[in-house]
Amino acid sequence: MIRHLVTFQLASTDEQTRSSGAQEMKRRLEALRGVVPGLERLEVHFDLGRVANHWPVVLVSDFASEAALEAYQTHPRHVEVVSWMNDGVITDRCVVDYAY
Repeated sequence: MIRHLVTFQLASTDEQTRSSGAQEMKRRLEALRGVVPGLERLEVHFDLGRVANHWPVVLVSDFASEAALEAYQTHPRHVEVVSWMNDGVITDRCVVDYAY
């Protein structure tokens, strides 16, 4: 199994816009469940907000293999979500992939 962790920085400084963007990101990413072959688990969670420099959103996903993770990266539905996020919703992401 491959675990794919991604943390996201949100673009907006307005709290309401940040919150609605994060909720929409969660909805769009979690909609990939059952769509992408080899995607075993996908969850999106929000930081508690107690520490100013924590990243506010994390994606935790598990894949059957490295090939499944690679296929996810180029899957049209995933590409669509990433394009939407890159269009002003997020400013940065940090990724860690590991086998377990």
